[in-house]
Amino acid sequence: MKKIISKAGYIAYEATENDSRKLGGIGVCDFCGKHSATGYLIPVMNAYYCPECYKSWDENSVMYPEDLHIEKRRIAYYETMLR
Repeated sequence: MKKIISKAGYIAYEATENDSRKLGGIGVCDFCGKHSATGYLIPVMNAYYCPECYKSWDENSVMYPEDLHIEKRRIAYYETMLR
């Protein structure tokens, strides 16, 4: 699993369906509802996105500083669960 930074400055993870399962998911995109064997975990949204939906989100997302404490807490949880 690779940690990346979105264009808006949020942290995301390149992930697999199995990574999403460790967090209670089943490899289904939280935006379009399609199964995706690979995708992106987005801590600030607590979501798993397929590559197409992540690309759209990455192009259009806006950084909200008031969300950073939520992102930080979820990153700590993700990294504990995905070791």
